[in-house]
Amino acid sequence: MKTYQHSSRGLSLIELMVALTIGSLLIIGAVTVYVQSRTTYRVNEQVARLQENARYALSMIEPDIRLANHWGLMSDPLLIGGTVGNMPIAVPAGAQSCGANFAIDLRLPVDGENGAYALGCPVAAVGVAAQAQSDTLILRRASTQAVAADADRLQVYTTRQGGSSRIFQGGAAPGPVVVDPLYGPSAEVRDLIVRAYYVSQQSSLGPTIPALRRKTLEGGPGLGPHFDDEEIMPGIEDMQVQFGLDTGADLNGDGVPDDSDGNGQPDFYTGVASRYVSPGDPLVDGNPANGEAVVCAVRIWIRIRAETPEVGYTDGRTYTYGDVVNFVPGDDFRRLLVSRTIQIRNTQT
Repeated sequence: MKTYQHSSRGLSLIELMVALTIGSLLIIGAVTVYVQSRTTYRVNEQVARLQENARYALSMIEPDIRLANHWGLMSDPLLIGGTVGNMPIAVPAGAQSCGANFAIDLRLPVDGENGAYALGCPVAAVGVAAQAQSDTLILRRASTQAVAADADRLQVYTTRQGGSSRIFQGGAAPGPVVVDPLYGPSAEVRDLIVRAYYVSQQSSLGPTIPALRRKTLEGGPGLGPHFDDEEIMPGIEDMQVQFGLDTGADLNGDGVPDDSDGNGQPDFYTGVASRYVSPGDPLVDGNPANGEAVVCAVRIWIRIRAETPEVGYTDGRTYTYGDVVNFVPGDDFRRLLVSRTIQIRNTQT
């Protein structure tokens, strides 16, 4: 009887080393793809968040711009009594915090400060400053809906006859609120809305994170008319605005707005911006009766940054927009710059 011996054979050292090398390469590749995917996801998520926050901030400002210079049944703020230049009323103390007649200066439905915050009211809290070089945007209008007279608010009594419209405060309108069954209301009461948008150096997220804020003329039991300050969106570090001016129609093509009666102001306006200027430009006062340009659009830029720095990232881009020229952050915060041009619906043409 024969006995057979079987020899068992394993992997040689070279084969084992090759297998380990291939496995290591596969693992390294998989980890690299995972890390890159995570990084890409994180960057995309941060950019999406910046875009979402920027859209939200613009969505808060845009309706106020579109409705600026809206006065209900009256289209001309110069014909509203009780305002600056038209026998101004005594403004309650609470509504004077941003300036003695700031709330009732309806000559300026669209106004602003170029690279500054110059309102009399404090920015947000004691010790908090406005962001340097950022613009301030001021908008005035009446509410879109008629309301009841409220002693705790500044309101507009608006009529179809300009001489009867006026700013007032009290529990009763200064005239009858009449509704004609055929032609609708001939007089209404609406809240006076005044808002100022600006950027502060601090926010609810921390002392080093800036924020877009706004002052709003409000009212409340026991408070009366007053200005409230609220945070709109943290992370916004700059806001620049320019006003689109309608300088008047030039039908004869001589390069100068037509003024056939020689009264110093255009015969009529087109409602289309022919040039854009920064706040504070001498042509900007929202008053066509003064022979100056009409603000018919607002161009706005918002620069927003991430809340936290990003490891391995440096923002070396050059930003040029509005009055900002060749700004290079050079830090590790990711940023997004958005811009929008918004037409004012209530431009007098």
